[in-house]
Amino acid sequence: MEPLDDITNAPGPPAGHTHHPLACSPNALTSLLQGWWLRTEPADQPNASSLHGATVCGPSMLGLCDALACPIAKAQWIVDGRICVGMDALARWCMTHWPPRRLTLIDGIAEKIDAKAIGTAVDQGASPFDVECRAVADIRVGTEAMHIQAIDPKAIDRLTATLLREHVARCIGCGINTITNPPQDIMIRARSGSDVLLRPIETDVMSTAVDVGLGRNTSHPSRESIVFDRVTGAWHLG
Repeated sequence: MEPLDDITNAPGPPAGHTHHPLACSPNALTSLLQGWWLRTEPADQPNASSLHGATVCGPSMLGLCDALACPIAKAQWIVDGRICVGMDALARWCMTHWPPRRLTLIDGIAEKIDAKAIGTAVDQGASPFDVECRAVADIRVGTEAMHIQAIDPKAIDRLTATLLREHVARCIGCGINTITNPPQDIMIRARSGSDVLLRPIETDVMSTAVDVGLGRNTSHPSRESIVFDRVTGAWHLG
């Protein structure tokens, strides 16, 4: 099976096209009304493996993939056994083969034998990281959420920052490019020694700031927050 490449003449996804793994869930409407949520694992949890993880519900899968792949010059995706060279190829593949089951990000040029090895590992319940040393991130797509694992903890910080930036832009009705990216040090501090639970339903939009609830436990309201200052464009951990 030949890899999909960005340089083909196939059209890209239509403007505004997003994918929601919630589509096949009976609770999809309720989940969407509540907004997306994100749970990340602690950045420095004791006895942790080399992998860092997050579970995400609601937002575009392609947006998350773009955040994971953006710093990698030769990023390629292996999606359910098919090699996609770059984000445009991934978007085209997903438009006709939705929903994907497993997406693995490779730093380098993937070959058929790599895709086969990852597919075999997944079918046997193993991790793509066990059979591919160049794998940098892996996404398991479920009916209601996506679970992401990454070698680099900064990848999880980028995911968190991307979702926050998109959420704030929607809250105040402006383009995402007018919102500064949350600094990495804020993401690191938020995850330091604890899970992070972001539930944007706990968002306060004020004339001077947008306050996004930051939770540590699903059974209690958020007691902390990540704040975007609409006047200065700065982010703060409250």
